[in-house]
Amino acid sequence: MYRLLYISIILILTTSLGFAQGDTLLELGINNKLKSFYNTETSGSNSYYKSRPQNKALLTLPFIDDFSQQHLYPNQSLWQDINVHVNSSFADNPVTYGVATFDGLDSTGTPYDFANPTSYGPADTLTSMPIDVTTVLDSLFLSFYYQPQGLGNKPETKDSLRLEFFRKRDSSWVRVWGTPGMPNQPFELAMLAVDTSFQNDEFQFRFINWATLSGNVDHWNLDYVYLDESRNYLDTALNDVSFVTDNFNMLDEFSAMPWSHYITDSLNFMAPAMDVIYKNNHNATYPVFYKYEVIDNGGAGSIIETYPATTSSKNVAPYSVLIEPQAVYDINPTFINDFYFPPNSNQTEVFQIKNYFDLNSISDDHVKNDTVYSYQLFGSYYAYDDGSAELGYGVQGIGSKLAHEFDIKKADTLTNFQIYFSPIMNNLSAQSFRLKVWSSISPDVEIYSQPVTQFTGPIYSNKDEFLNYPLDVPLYLTPGTYYIGWEKITEEFLNVGWDANNDNSSKVHFNAVGVWETANFPGSLMLRPVFGNYPDPISSIDEVIKDINITVYPNPANSTIYFDIDNNDSYTIKLIDLNGKTLLFESSNITNSLNVSMISSGIYFMRFTNNTNQQSTFKKVVISK
Repeated sequence: MYRLLYISIILILTTSLGFAQGDTLLELGINNKLKSFYNTETSGSNSYYKSRPQNKALLTLPFIDDFSQQHLYPNQSLWQDINVHVNSSFADNPVTYGVATFDGLDSTGTPYDFANPTSYGPADTLTSMPIDVTTVLDSLFLSFYYQPQGLGNKPETKDSLRLEFFRKRDSSWVRVWGTPGMPNQPFELAMLAVDTSFQNDEFQFRFINWATLSGNVDHWNLDYVYLDESRNYLDTALNDVSFVTDNFNMLDEFSAMPWSHYITDSLNFMAPAMDVIYKNNHNATYPVFYKYEVIDNGGAGSIIETYPATTSSKNVAPYSVLIEPQAVYDINPTFINDFYFPPNSNQTEVFQIKNYFDLNSISDDHVKNDTVYSYQLFGSYYAYDDGSAELGYGVQGIGSKLAHEFDIKKADTLTNFQIYFSPIMNNLSAQSFRLKVWSSISPDVEIYSQPVTQFTGPIYSNKDEFLNYPLDVPLYLTPGTYYIGWEKITEEFLNVGWDANNDNSSKVHFNAVGVWETANFPGSLMLRPVFGNYPDPISSIDEVIKDINITVYPNPANSTIYFDIDNNDSYTIKLIDLNGKTLLFESSNITNSLNVSMISSGIYFMRFTNNTNQQSTFKKVVISK
């Protein structure tokens, strides 16, 4: 079963045979956010793994989890394993805030079987802790909501999501429910009776998805798992009102912008209102009392706005797929703008946005989803994305160009691009592109191009998604519209993070066949222009790259080029021509020289790529016969 990933790679390899060139969406090869979280959580004495109790008391009814905790792994007091990804970005209109996403990645965020692209079988499991159901006096039912694909990759018909019950008498797992893969659809309720053969003092249930095991593909989203007695097939209403997202933004045009730019006209840069959506999953109308707070210093400072100032109550009708506007309630609270001028002289600001409500003494089975937190960052960059990549985006073909449009609000110096390159099936760090800036793309007015001696390639972060790509010479820009991007000088596809939760595709432009076009898919490109020389609110996005000294001689060379590297790391060395084509390659573990006797006279580049961290250094060389 070949995914879009492999189809797209085939198209890339066959463009020279007449295939049309254009922009493409690809699945992610790994989950960088989960990988980074796993590496952090398993390093140290207080890690998530090491702190998990080995022996737990049996759970009792009711069992409820809507995955609304601020954690990337399932709640360890309810679930035995951590294979699924708990998130708020892959679901399309979830039942409640937060879902558990099943895919082809393990708990570290990497594929179960990266070596074999068609590997297939059981992937993620989600297994409940043992539950004591020996005292059940009436019927026992398990319900849950499920969604194929969501904002991720569609599971094919061959794929499936399954549910199994543990039968204690013979220590076996019995399949009781399943559904084949299909395109994205609204969340659907499943309601299953737990018959007496499973009712014991150690009842367990588990979900399993069957999928391709070589990537972040075949997505299923699971929401609101609920097990209790005295239920029946008609007991489908949830006594719960919930937020459905934590994606809140105070700005009108961007998701982030430089603080020094923002304060030049903060009133006009603010959004007139904040879309706040919550959903009533019960079958009766509930009065909801809502507020939001904006808190300085990332939530550790003072409350600088509360809205509304007095108690606000709104009646929220039950959710209905057929009458959705009655159920998904958008309150659009207006921001009070005048206090957002800088409280201090810091060049960065982080505000916490706390949205919360209560039901005015009406019972609510799950209050965790009644409060959500989001953060508004002001640092040194402009952004449209929310920092979470659900897919990858790029343009095919040598010489193709990609440009991200930004309306810069203040004269300042452009110093870096922040880019999230998402790994796919093969490592593309050896591919090359040249950073560029245009003041217009109709007609083309190029105002910056990275020198041919300093072109670069994708860098994959070991910590988080975004990394800095510095300009060789900082570029001073006056206020106005600019297009930030690059020109490819090698053939293979470059997979840039694509945020599927925010649609700013009208700001993404590509040129694959000599004509500029606008992106063909809804979403936001994870590329950010960085201004000035002050730090960003999130320091983890910059990885320190250690400088190395490489000596290349003789230069010019006739038949052999020698090189000396000042460390003991292993490097891959490539000889590249001015068109970006690789002519020769060698390993520093084998030799410290490159035989160029068969290479014609001319100017070339030697690319030294560290095999551990994938950082590259270029040396210009001349071959003279």
